[in-house]
Amino acid sequence: IAFFMTMTCSCGWFLAIVFGLGHNGMATYDAEARPDFWKLQVTTTRNITGGHGFPQFFVDWFCGGLQYQVDHHLFPSLPRHNLPKTHELVESFCKEWGVKYHEADLVDGTVEVLDHLNNV
Repeated sequence: IAFFMTMTCSCGWFLAIVFGLGHNGMATYDAEARPDFWKLQVTTTRNITGGHGFPQFFVDWFCGGLQYQVDHHLFPSLPRHNLPKTHELVESFCKEWGVKYHEADLVDGTVEVLDHLNNV
């Protein structure tokens, strides 16, 4: 039972970190001011990158494809092995249209989420 409880709590904690970093502390909109679909997805989610001693291959493994949260929200049925290629296209599209495409590493993203939660 102890093993089951440890594994269940660990998995829940890791999933909470990935989902929290991808969503919390990002823009929110009133229904009347909500932008169109693609801008909404890009501005309300964040991608997670390597950095602060966490190599990109670790982030790729730890997040299981959800490190490309913005791209996943735009194309939810796209196989995760195609997300890195899509990432480059979406990032350049956002730059062309002047829409902020937000990325942060595990540490900076955690700080952003905690700052946001502290200000709520």
